[in-house]
Amino acid sequence: MKVIINGKEFDIPKGVKFGELSHEIEKAGIEFGCTDGQCGVCVARIIKGMECLNEPSADEEDTLWRVGAVDEDQRLTCQLIIEKEDCDEIVIESE
Repeated sequence: MKVIINGKEFDIPKGVKFGELSHEIEKAGIEFGCTDGQCGVCVARIIKGMECLNEPSADEEDTLWRVGAVDEDQRLTCQLIIEKEDCDEIVIESE
């Protein structure tokens, strides 16, 4: 699936956790720390395609709250997983 992060295009398959691709995604300007959803470094805003992504877990929601990322369109990039393939694209911008 086409994923645009800070203007850089990636092809990320359904079912792959974005944290597993952190070394590639970092090239688009997303910083990663722990890649397991605890540190909150990789907070980003989902501009388009939220409906194609997994729902945030309770742990992710706790981390988002702790770091002050309280808007519904904010997620931890490392925890994102594409669950549906019927979207044109997913657009993400870092904070």
